[in-house]
Amino acid sequence: MYQEVARIWQWTGNGQAPEGLVSGIAHFVRLQARYGTVEKVRPGEGHRWDQGNGVTARFLIYCNQLNKGFVGELNRKTVEQLWSNYKDNHARDSARHHA
Repeated sequence: MYQEVARIWQWTGNGQAPEGLVSGIAHFVRLQARYGTVEKVRPGEGHRWDQGNGVTARFLIYCNQLNKGFVGELNRKTVEQLWSNYKDNHARDSARHHA
């Protein structure tokens, strides 16, 4: 229910926002409401930020942890720049845990 209500209220940039982002934000809202889980996706997984709802939701959770309220203010950086930062951050964390 949270996810579908989020879809109703989302602004899609007059149809210009990437569908993966729009759908990922809806999943992010559902997760923030603590309703459901990410579809078997661990933090840092994925090859692209819009690879799937679980990958996108994890990515948005990360972004929102860096900057509280980020998802609501998503227009300030390119998603490609944020994805690169996300992958780098989790690669460093993974390397530290395996060292």
